[in-house]
Amino acid sequence: MAGDNSVTIATAHTSVSTRQPPFAPRDIPPQPSFTVAASHPSSLPNGNGTADYGQVPVLDSASNIPLTDVQSLPTLSANTYEPFLVNTDIATFVKEDLNLERLNRIHGHLWMCGRPNRARALHRYKMLQMEVLPTQQMDLHLVRFSNKLIIKPLAEYMLSHDFWTQYLCEDEELHKTACGFLLSYIWLLNTPLDLKMAHELYIIPSFVTWHWWKAFVTEFVEHIDIRALDQVNKRFHFGDLRLGRINSIYRIRYATTHFVRGYLYGYNRYVVFFQRKFSWILIVFVFFSLVLAAMQVGATVNPLQDDNAFLTTCFGFVVFSMVSVAAVLGIVGAIFLFIFFFNMVDAITSVKHWTRRRQNRAEERKNRA
Repeated sequence: MAGDNSVTIATAHTSVSTRQPPFAPRDIPPQPSFTVAASHPSSLPNGNGTADYGQVPVLDSASNIPLTDVQSLPTLSANTYEPFLVNTDIATFVKEDLNLERLNRIHGHLWMCGRPNRARALHRYKMLQMEVLPTQQMDLHLVRFSNKLIIKPLAEYMLSHDFWTQYLCEDEELHKTACGFLLSYIWLLNTPLDLKMAHELYIIPSFVTWHWWKAFVTEFVEHIDIRALDQVNKRFHFGDLRLGRINSIYRIRYATTHFVRGYLYGYNRYVVFFQRKFSWILIVFVFFSLVLAAMQVGATVNPLQDDNAFLTTCFGFVVFSMVSVAAVLGIVGAIFLFIFFFNMVDAITSVKHWTRRRQNRAEERKNRA
């Protein structure tokens, strides 16, 4: 690992594991045989427009100078209520970062959400007019909805042999998940065009070149059977997954806890929720209006105005339309009230719970002092 300022990774486990990283050791980032120029010379440490990888870089953009494995770690963990500094507990962070428990819980139903084959190459998603959205949640990686594809960026520490040896190889599930994550990028980055697009999306480290990537993939395939897939997490037995169907599975199978929010609750306003869920009702009412208008015209001309069967049908359809409108308004109103009170109760309960937790933590800290 390059850089005098790099933090030495502490040994996470004392036992020796038989699992190994699926690639050979290499410097992260690679030691360049040339200097890297910046668009603003004064923004680099030595002030002459070149980068010294042994010093702390001052970047003038997000992609000028590569990071080491430890430097690429986030500042805080993704835990919403109890965050911690990642560098103080890397082992716990890795377990959270590679957590696929939610998807593995419904693995037997994933056949409804996607096909058991590899994901498409990145340029194919672009051809299908899919927009890439970045995420840091592993269980949202390669999940799609509408014309959006969610992708977890490939961080530098996932390409570090030392990092794998000390934090990923000791645990079988972590090792399988990490191997599956790398496999997903092998699916995505299949051509130089894919690699260029990935750099433009900032989802891979800036030092990855096509020659570097091809060598890396060759080593990976020598260690991992990409056909049997028995060495990767079972989530990666499927390619991309449909979020809507995952939400439906969670709402049905875990109705008592996930009926409202499902797997991923994508609404932050009630207006958006009702627009997406009930916009089709407007189309139905438009057809109703056309039929009613046609019936109104037909009832005023011969011979339909004297046809009792036609008039009876018109009367029945008018009553049905009125009842339908009232029923739909009642159902929509009931759903709104249910969601509103559910969110209100959940918010109040959550506030009380975490207020107590934080007060207890503050008291414990004061007592220790």
